[in-house]
Amino acid sequence: MNIIIADSHPIVVHGLTSLINETSNLNLLAVSQSGKGLRSLLLSNNPDIIILDLKLTKTNIYRLIKDLVVVHSSVKIIAFTNYTMPKLVQDVMEYGTHAFLSKNASTEEILESIYRVENGERFISSSVYNKNIKSESIDEGSASIPEENFIKFATLTERELDVIILLSRGLTNKEIANSLVISKYTVETHRKNIMKKFNYKTVGQLIYFATQQ
Repeated sequence: MNIIIADSHPIVVHGLTSLINETSNLNLLAVSQSGKGLRSLLLSNNPDIIILDLKLTKTNIYRLIKDLVVVHSSVKIIAFTNYTMPKLVQDVMEYGTHAFLSKNASTEEILESIYRVENGERFISSSVYNKNIKSESIDEGSASIPEENFIKFATLTERELDVIILLSRGLTNKEIANSLVISKYTVETHRKNIMKKFNYKTVGQLIYFATQQ
């Protein structure tokens, strides 16, 4: 089985690479750190499986999954992530992902997910449920904020993500417009859309949030 890893965390990539190389019937084709890089790889590679981190650099993960399902329908997708809240699991599976795997998963669970999706199954690893049970025992104030932020970011388009990244660097609308080669009014429209998605009332709230993230 030919596999592509799409993950921006070097330690995770190293671990998965070692596991694949040590397993006789698996072959690692390539590694990508972004959605754009993954799309480029798929122009010249034909994997059976993609192991996909849900937090790739400058990538709207929902759009990427939709593109993969439509354009590369024969490829099996395994979501591999630290984010395991039920709403995300449901959404990602409904978008067409074949398996959902927590990064707390054991090597046995990772291999099991690979074999099961290759056999045509849909699979949610027990590590996902175990992580959720542990999270529920932690105070919600400390456990839920990063995952809520992830959900917010996942709803952004790629251009909106560009805008919020530049906002976090302190650029004005005019400077953002020059950087992205778009009009100042387009930047303002993107900013209003972002504020609506995040349910913010003031630009100050948005800039603070962008800077913190």
